[in-house]
Amino acid sequence: MRELTFTASRRLTAGGVLWASLVQIFVVNNAVVLPRASSQNLVDHIISALGVTRCGRVGGFRFCSPWHEAADIAWIVGGFCLVLGALLNAAVLPPDRLRNLAFGVLAASGVGLVSTGFNPYNLRPAVHLLSAGTCFFCGALGVLLLGGMLRQAQRPYWGTAGILCGVVSIVSATLTALRPDPYVQGLFERIAAWPSVVWVICFGAYLAVSARRASPGRRP
Repeated sequence: MRELTFTASRRLTAGGVLWASLVQIFVVNNAVVLPRASSQNLVDHIISALGVTRCGRVGGFRFCSPWHEAADIAWIVGGFCLVLGALLNAAVLPPDRLRNLAFGVLAASGVGLVSTGFNPYNLRPAVHLLSAGTCFFCGALGVLLLGGMLRQAQRPYWGTAGILCGVVSIVSATLTALRPDPYVQGLFERIAAWPSVVWVICFGAYLAVSARRASPGRRP
């Protein structure tokens, strides 16, 4: 991490905490909502099924998510955290067009995530799917670009991990979009979404801790 001013240190601490807080999406959706959703599992059912507002058939499948409010709110809150974190965490790298592109597409991913929560799959499926696609692809591209820049900035572990996570997410999202298999759709969606999100969470925690330690105002 480059030498930080006091302002940059505070920005990265706040931005890192915001990104690390995305862990709440996993906790809410998979520990709170999914166990209480009727007949849903990680392999067969798409992630969007957790946010449907009423029980019924959508696209040939019967969905029912009694705790849908929690899932939708988790996506909305997580999206805002991703956007704000991207704006703050840009201070970790020197300004240039590639850096701006990387953090810009990550912010776009956050906007897509917010939109998925405000547009449940059963109410506005077209808007929801477009928003989810934006979230998946922009998030994966942002992590891939950021990983490449971190490798050049002598952060090989974070850089390599970011590149791998971004590639896995992009490939899985592309396969899901081109050849959706209804019996493993949920699994492929999660392979597309989770690697990039996990990387963002872990990198956010790293930024927050590192910025705090590197703060010019911190006592030795």
